[in-house]
Amino acid sequence: MMSKVVPLLRVFDRAKTIEFYVDWLGFKIDWEYKPVENSPFYMRVSLRDIVLELTEHHGECSPGASVAIEDFTSLEAYHLGLLAKDYRYGKPGLKRPDWPEDTIVLTVYDPFSNKLHFSEKIG
Repeated sequence: MMSKVVPLLRVFDRAKTIEFYVDWLGFKIDWEYKPVENSPFYMRVSLRDIVLELTEHHGECSPGASVAIEDFTSLEAYHLGLLAKDYRYGKPGLKRPDWPEDTIVLTVYDPFSNKLHFSEKIG
């Protein structure tokens, strides 16, 4: 059995987290933990085979992380779907990096300064 890496990202506001990750990017909430009222939440979200954990808990991690998501199939169609949703805070573009030349990349920035870099090999 292979090990699995699950990035943990610091977030600060549940409503903004849902708006960005669920409503715009299309992740689904797998589970959420919020023990008592007025306490930080912790949730796991997924999209296809991508799994992220999002936390308001101080000390778990720092905002400003960067996550590379490789081999994302149909990235151009996903990009067009994001643009069609007309998310107020993001209109990302597809880019071809200098290396590897056979790749396209879509970078999105969440409201908490975390970056997700989706990439797909083309041609």
